[in-house]
Amino acid sequence: MKIAYGVCVGSWERFHRYVEPRVAGRPLTVMHGQPSITVAYNQILDAYRGRDDTDALVLLHEDLEIIDPDFEAKVGWELECPDVALVGVAGGRGVTSLAWWEAPQRFGHQLTDSGLLELGPRRGDVDSLEGSLLVFSRWAIDNLSYDERMTGFHCCDEICIRAVRAGKAVVVADIDTHHHTVVGAFKSEAARTEWFANDKFYREREQL
Repeated sequence: MKIAYGVCVGSWERFHRYVEPRVAGRPLTVMHGQPSITVAYNQILDAYRGRDDTDALVLLHEDLEIIDPDFEAKVGWELECPDVALVGVAGGRGVTSLAWWEAPQRFGHQLTDSGLLELGPRRGDVDSLEGSLLVFSRWAIDNLSYDERMTGFHCCDEICIRAVRAGKAVVVADIDTHHHTVVGAFKSEAARTEWFANDKFYREREQL
């Protein structure tokens, strides 16, 4: 399977420490200085649309370290099913907001700087994924795009509902990652305000 990677970089130090060593030798598109993660990710998706040299595209945060030596093999196994559009490491079923972790059913696991989060079964179909690592199938690359009305850098998981509404599967896989962040902490009061504004917009848009 031919896998490419894309990152929206705010901190080059984090990118060089956590991402670059893990994707060395793979196709990699880096965006820096974009006004939002939705704009950056759409530009990365646009770069791979309609191409026959890429089977999957991994969009990941600059502070997300892939520590699973079998990552690409596991991605390939999940994407053997043509119904699967998106793959991640954690998510929820029965989601009614951007806060996927508040869903009645949760799946997946992730090591963070706060410790290991065991959220439930390590594999399963969900409505929404944790956004630090999102794997796009060939179908998803060609057919999904982000809503650029959503601002800031904390709403990249909103795309999952687009896949679900198209009749595609969104899947949590048993993949080991280390998200170098503190759980539940916003980097600033502005980021917190922005997330809640995006969540309100998302719920109104989807009538949730």
